[in-house]
Amino acid sequence: MNLLLLERAELGAAADGAPVDVELGPDDRRAQHLRGVLRARPGQVVRAGAVRGASGRAEVLEAGERGVQLRVTLDGPSSPRPPVEIVMAVPRPKVLARVLETAASFGVARVDLVNAWRVERSYLASPRLDRDQLGAALRRGCEQGGTTWVPDIDVHPMLMPFLERAPARWPAGALRIIAHPRAGSPIESSVRPGAESTILLAIGPEGGWIDRELASFAALGFAAVSLGSAVLRVEAALAGVLAQIQLLRRLAATGPT
Repeated sequence: MNLLLLERAELGAAADGAPVDVELGPDDRRAQHLRGVLRARPGQVVRAGAVRGASGRAEVLEAGERGVQLRVTLDGPSSPRPPVEIVMAVPRPKVLARVLETAASFGVARVDLVNAWRVERSYLASPRLDRDQLGAALRRGCEQGGTTWVPDIDVHPMLMPFLERAPARWPAGALRIIAHPRAGSPIESSVRPGAESTILLAIGPEGGWIDRELASFAALGFAAVSLGSAVLRVEAALAGVLAQIQLLRRLAATGPT
């Protein structure tokens, strides 16, 4: 946990930047982490932030069997809306939380989980798609990455109806790319060094998208891109493409391609 995330309701009606006391109960995951992993003691200060709000610090007032008491001061900036949105085929349930944590730790604005031809039907019935579990995974990722922007997330049991409705919501002028192991073009052919536009990224299931799905994305302006010759699992592909996007964004437009 590199950032202690707090819900707005936990902070009450305190004015911006004013200290507020917050108590985390003994069963609270954050309290357990503070005590068991960070070995929090009175006087210790940790980074803190409000979900979709300001950042700052939290001073430990008390840490014991009854929980952790904190004095929270959020007088710093909030994390900006990340410039990446993800459309991702529902991955295997046992890796779903890890995939979402990875996405949130890099910083993404939104995740749309969609069905696809190669997504097993049982995946859509998994209890791990429960909204509370999805939200908890995203928060853990934000705590790891140190961002207060917790992504929006939705699950769509049918891909084609989603693709019919979604363009009306997608940011205008966004660069649209779809990662595919058999794509002929490398990612840098679409995401130019120094690119600043919002990116819509589509990530397929194990085995990739089928041709009809690729054609549907292409009709909506998505360019198929490859990360290299290796065929990767979803969790590795997601981390790889988000890291490459960040690198390409940092490079000057006149830098090497």
